[in-house]
Order: sequence, then C-alpha cells, then structure tokens
Amino acid sequence: MDIQEIVSGIASSDALTNVAGKVGLSPDQAQGLLHGVLDHVTNGGAQDGMVEGLAAKAGISPDMVQQFLPHVMPLLQGHAENASDGVQGMLGGLMGSVGGLLGGAGGAGDVAESAGASSGLVGLVKGLFGSKE
Repeated sequence: MDIQEIVSGIASSDALTNVAGKVGLSPDQAQGLLHGVLDHVTNGGAQDGMVEGLAAKAGISPDMVQQFLPHVMPLLQGHAENASDGVQGMLGGLMGSVGGLLGGAGGAGDVAESAGASSGLVGLVKGLFGSKE
C-alpha cells in the first residue's frame, strides 16, 4: 500500500470531506494537502518550512494548512480502524512519524500548538499498534 492508496481510501469516506468543510477547503484541496503531508513525512522532511511548503504547493495560505494539520492523525486513525492487519502495521509506522513531526514542532507558526489534538493521539496510536520505545 502506498501513500496514494491511503489518501484515496481516506478520501472515499466522508471524513475528509467533513474536515475540508470545517477548515474551509474544497475536498480536492484537502486531499492534496493530506497527500502532501504524508509525502513530506515519508520522505523524511523536517518541520521547519513544512507549513509554508505545503501551502505553496496546494495554493492556499499557511493558516489554512495549520488549521488542517490537527486533523491528519484522526483521519489516519479512522482509516486504520477498518484496515487489515498488514495495512494497520504500515499505517502505525506512518502515524508515528506524523505524530512525531507534528508533536515535535516549535518555530514557524508553532505547529505543535495548532496540532495539540493530534499530539494527544500519539500515545493512543502507539498503544493500538504496539510501538516500542
């Protein structure tokens, strides 16, 4: 399973459309932004400059990106709940990376503060997917 499959799976539910409506994005913008976040994480991108880079790529303001970021973990978690065991393992690793990136922020726009809801889910995700520290 690759990022496009994950994004498509999430986009096929109402969850992404609901998030898009909450933050003032079109469903296509939200799908592109989710893909951008997951791409950034899987390519080992750092938090510095992430918001601005995602905003420029999506053609939206950095404020819109910051409003969207706290919803990334719940979207992934919702997708994982219905996934097979093998996919859950892969999603668990991805969620750990996303949580680490969003939870370990500080600087441009302070994504950690805007992603506070997501940060609290990191422990839950680790418990669900058996992450060992």
